[in-house]
Amino acid sequence: MREQGRKKVSFFRGKTHFYQDKRHSISVDLVLFLCRVRGIKRSSRVIDLGAGFGFLSIVTAIKYRCGVTALERDGEMLEMLRENIALNSVQDLVKIVEGDVREARKLFDKDSFDVCLCNPPFFEEEGEGIHRAGDTTLQDFISAGSYLLRDGGYFNLMIPSFRLTEAIELLLKYNLPPRFLTAVYPTAERECRLCFVASIRNVTGPLHFDRPLVINNVDGGYTQEVSRLLEGFLS
Repeated sequence: MREQGRKKVSFFRGKTHFYQDKRHSISVDLVLFLCRVRGIKRSSRVIDLGAGFGFLSIVTAIKYRCGVTALERDGEMLEMLRENIALNSVQDLVKIVEGDVREARKLFDKDSFDVCLCNPPFFEEEGEGIHRAGDTTLQDFISAGSYLLRDGGYFNLMIPSFRLTEAIELLLKYNLPPRFLTAVYPTAERECRLCFVASIRNVTGPLHFDRPLVINNVDGGYTQEVSRLLEGFLS
């Protein structure tokens, strides 16, 4: 593996370890997203669309002891993904599939999974930088999730607030009606920045709004609720 530009970090009091690079790094947002993921139990078949270096896949497998399929196409990310799976000793739980989200119908049978995790690129335009879409769109991710999930399966999406309307329109189009929504705020004084949306395939019903998550106090430290979530997730 190439050493330049990557570093090893530990999370959850040393219970997990990851190599990451400058393009993609672990943030508190990802941990909070996992705290709000719906539908996973030990028997679940889970797929992580665009798994990157494996944070969502690996922590999910450790937390629930369930099988997770990590779909990724980028060669450098796949290299780190393999390294991180070995580093956390979850080779028996996390399976790598090398491929493109847009090719999901060629890679998997329909209705193959119970839960889908989706942290797609935030920004539509191509170019350097973190979380830019390149040639894969939000519609590609949502369409793939709808194909892969059984009826009653859960699609868990992390999306910036400025794309929430677009996301909901696509979720409805692909038979993934939103059922749970969490708004995430940097501080109580600032506007909502992120949303976590959980849909259930082909199961309609009311949309439940969770209590908003506020990440930081005015002094920059984590709020009491966020600290509790971070401390307790893998306890």
